[in-house]
Amino acid sequence: MVWLGGLITLLTIVLWVYAFFDALTCPAEEVRNLPKVIWLLVIVLFAVIGPLLWLFLGRPITHPGTAVSSSVPVSSADHLDPSDFHRPSGRNRPLGPDDDPEFLRRLDKRINPED
Repeated sequence: MVWLGGLITLLTIVLWVYAFFDALTCPAEEVRNLPKVIWLLVIVLFAVIGPLLWLFLGRPITHPGTAVSSSVPVSSADHLDPSDFHRPSGRNRPLGPDDDPEFLRRLDKRINPED
């Protein structure tokens, strides 16, 4: 029964740390229902209830289909044709060691030196 108490304590600590750093790194203008500083205080002061309140009431809502703002542009693969990936690349050299016949010969000689 002691292990159950330890597991619950560990899960509570993980939840608290996740919620605290999530609230800390969240942009202040996207926080819902309370100011960001108040949410941080709620998470710190109410160790079990605070993180749950943050996750359900304070965390910004991200709608499916909306791109998360980042410095890397999001590209879609809708315009690609699967047959494009099977075309030769125009290179004369192999792409990987398993495509290189010379590498495979040397590997075979290392494995079977008698042949």
